[in-house]
Amino acid sequence: MKTLEYTVRFNTPAFLGNAEQSGQWRTPPLKALLRQWWRVAVAEQLNFNVDSLRKYEAEIFGVAADGRDSHKSQVRIRLDDWSLGKLNQAPAIGQVAMGKNQIPAALYSGFGPVIPGPKLKANAAIQSGAEARLRIAFPEDSGIEQALALINSYGTLGGRCRNGWGSFELIGTHVDYKPVMREWKAAMQKDWPHAIGKDEKALVWQSSAQPGWEAAMRLLAQTRADMRRAVPDRLMLAYPSTKATMPGWSNTDRVPHSLRFKVRAVGKEFVALIVHMPCRPADSLWNKLSSQKQQDFPATFAAAHTFLDKHPHFNRVGA
Repeated sequence: MKTLEYTVRFNTPAFLGNAEQSGQWRTPPLKALLRQWWRVAVAEQLNFNVDSLRKYEAEIFGVAADGRDSHKSQVRIRLDDWSLGKLNQAPAIGQVAMGKNQIPAALYSGFGPVIPGPKLKANAAIQSGAEARLRIAFPEDSGIEQALALINSYGTLGGRCRNGWGSFELIGTHVDYKPVMREWKAAMQKDWPHAIGKDEKALVWQSSAQPGWEAAMRLLAQTRADMRRAVPDRLMLAYPSTKATMPGWSNTDRVPHSLRFKVRAVGKEFVALIVHMPCRPADSLWNKLSSQKQQDFPATFAAAHTFLDKHPHFNRVGA
C-alpha cells in the first residue's frame, strides 16, 4: 500500500450537498470522482474492454455482492475537515448574452443548485478558496496515481461540475503521466468516457489569463451558450435542452455534455479549460435515434471543435 497527502483547494464554488442539501466537505464524491478518472487511466491497458474493467475495478474499489465475491475497497480516503460551506448566496459572475437577452451567468451554468433570483437552492455552498487536507492510501501500481494526476488537471466536483463549478486542484506530488488520447471519432464508438479526444492535436483548449475565477466562469458560460448556437444540432451536445426534445427521447432522459469545463489557477490569475472526452449516448438512447441522426452525430462535435479553434479567447494546449 502507498499513502499520499494533498491539499484540496477549490478554485470555484462547489455545490456538494449533504443530507440537508447544504454544501459540505465529504469523501464520497471524491471517491466517486476517483473511480471515474481511474477508468480513464487504466482503460487502454485493458483494451477498453468493459468486462475486464469492471473486474479490475471490483478488485481495487471493492464490491458488495452475495456469496464469497464481496470484499472491501483497497482504497482509503480521509479528509481532515468535514466543515459546512460558507457561501450563502448565488455567485455573482456577471451576465450571459442569449441573443438580445441577458441572463445571470451563474443561473445559466448552475441551474439546479442556482435558482431564479438568482439564489442558491440549498442553504450554502463551498466557497472558492476553501481548502482541506486529503489523505489517500491505495495499492501500488494500481493506476490510482495516474487517476489523481488526471483529476488535478481536469477534475471537478458537485452539482453542475461539468460547467466548471467545483473546479479544484490537488496540491502535492504527482507522477509524470501523459494521459491516454484517442482519435475522437473512434472514441465515439463507445458509450462511456474512456480517453481524451484528439485529431491532429489534443482536444484541449485553454483560455487567456483571467483576473479572477468569476471572469473565467463567465467566459465558460458565454462560450457554452455560443457553442450551442454554432453547431447543427445542440441536442446532440447535451440533453435535455430547454423546451426542445429529441425524437424518441423523453424529457427525463439525460445525455451529459462530453465537453467538460474547468477553471485552473495560474499564480494569482485563472484560466478556463475545455476538454473533450468523446463518447456516444448510452445504447438505450442511441438505438432510438434514426440512422440519419446517428450518421450526423459526429458533425455536431466537429462544429464544436471548429468553433473553439476559432474562438478569440481559447487556444489548443497539450493534454
